[in-house]
Amino acid sequence: MHKVKLIVRRVNGSSMAGGYVCDLDLPFVPTVGMQFEKGGSTTLWETATGELKPAVEAVIYNIDEEEIVCLFTVGQELHCSFWTTLDYEALGEGCAELDYFRNGH
Repeated sequence: MHKVKLIVRRVNGSSMAGGYVCDLDLPFVPTVGMQFEKGGSTTLWETATGELKPAVEAVIYNIDEEEIVCLFTVGQELHCSFWTTLDYEALGEGCAELDYFRNGH
């Protein structure tokens, strides 16, 4: 099993508006371009206006945390309880998860 962190940046135009995170143990290493889906009554990428289908933009191995990080970007708020919400405005520069996007990944 591989320790994987999914990090989603939510943008509003060209500005970062917040984000989402989820920690998983997966039997495989994700790759760029891969899409994740979740079955059941709610979808992983559900929004107020439908469902998104974002692909993995970058895969990073964090040596310090011994985990694989997958980065996504969405333009709408997600409504699935699968995610832990990251409030970008409240966290400011101290959000380690969203720092992945600010550091050019």
